Amino acid sequence: MLDQTSVPGTDDWYLMELAQRFGDGLPRMYEMKAYADGTNALPDEWDPGMRETYRRFIHLSRLNMAELVVAARTNRMKPIGFRTAAPGDDTGDAAAWTMWKRNGMKVTIRDFFAHGGTYGSAFLTTTGPTKPSAAAQPLILESDGFATATIQNANQPWISDAALTVGWDAVSGADVLTLYRPGYWRQAVRAGKKSSVPSNGRRWAPGRGWSWVSDPIALGYTDQVPVFRLDGPGGKGMFEKHLDSLNRISNTIRERLTITAMQAFKQRAIDGDLPDYYPDDHPLAGQKIDYDGLFKAGPAAVWKLPAGAKMWESVATDITPILTAVKDDAKHLAAVTSTPLYILSPDAANGSAEGASLAREALTFSVEEWIDRAEMPIILAMGTGFRAQADEVRAQVGDLEIMWAHVDRSSILERAAAAANAKNGGLSQRMINEKIFQLTPQELQQEEQNKQDEAFLTPAAS
Repeated sequence: MLDQTSVPGTDDWYLMELAQRFGDGLPRMYEMKAYADGTNALPDEWDPGMRETYRRFIHLSRLNMAELVVAARTNRMKPIGFRTAAPGDDTGDAAAWTMWKRNGMKVTIRDFFAHGGTYGSAFLTTTGPTKPSAAAQPLILESDGFATATIQNANQPWISDAALTVGWDAVSGADVLTLYRPGYWRQAVRAGKKSSVPSNGRRWAPGRGWSWVSDPIALGYTDQVPVFRLDGPGGKGMFEKHLDSLNRISNTIRERLTITAMQAFKQRAIDGDLPDYYPDDHPLAGQKIDYDGLFKAGPAAVWKLPAGAKMWESVATDITPILTAVKDDAKHLAAVTSTPLYILSPDAANGSAEGASLAREALTFSVEEWIDRAEMPIILAMGTGFRAQADEVRAQVGDLEIMWAHVDRSSILERAAAAANAKNGGLSQRMINEKIFQLTPQELQQEEQNKQDEAFLTPAAS
């Protein structure tokens, strides 16, 4: 049992403090997830019996702009290589890239960026052997706030003082809390028939009944907490400050579809004095006339109206102002999120070249900020991995550098024109290949080899 939860700085205290923070953050996390998934449009006032039927209707009215706001940035955040303190890595360190590929980071890093953009935080955890070895193959794992919580150092916010991962062990039937502290880790468990962590967005309280599985276990490969956190500006995601705008767009679309559905069949009426009951000379004399049955709507329906009666038909509501309102709201959302309008509204792609350039400029600045924020946790995770491999040269965080793909993507024609101008201006071919043609480190090495081959083969051919 935990008997030191009230003593700050102890493992018991850190475990409960982190578990409480994790539980308090679940409602916000589920709210952001709903916006990212496009399932946030269900109204607050709903009948449980109509929930599934209404959900199907809501699915027709979803316009997931939150996902577009995130994807517009994360798609431009692409590491293509690393430089370290090791000699001979001008075009990229091969050992660093090997570790990157071995961990499947080309895909994992996309999840890392997407979770950071959606929830305002994301985590990388580096695992390794208890004794560093050149033969070690450290793992770099990605997680989000649904499984991880940290307490950051007050003076060095890129370093965690403590970290917690939350999980469920289906084999032993217990909730598992894994606490990471500088240089060691340990686990606490609490048995149960199912996980006590809610999956419906409710707040979770860790409660009592937790027990440590063992004493602290030394990490060996690092004397720090091996969990590294990406934080968005103010701890918020890329669209969290603009939920009201997203709600307004979703509500307008839903109202438009509601109006369309309600007026799919026009209302009709008969203007005239019609009897309520059949006359005495009718076979159904005295019975009430069922006009709904008499005037059935259908392709083959034929109506016989009494003399002097006139038909009235309702006029459909003009939804053009509603469509215009959605476009205007999309423009405002694009402006406040620094997202080019042509991403949120395809018909805006025909705008002026100057306007598109200004939109890309705002997006570029936003992407560069997120790249700056993501760089430190990635470098720390890679440096810890090299330390697990007993490679202290490459483990120096101050000398580790990420090589990013260019944020601005241009066509091959634009690059060729720019390369010719740069060559006339005296820029070296290697710089042109790297900065203008945007070749990756592997492509740069291949190009140098190709030039050597050409230089060798050309005299022989002559």
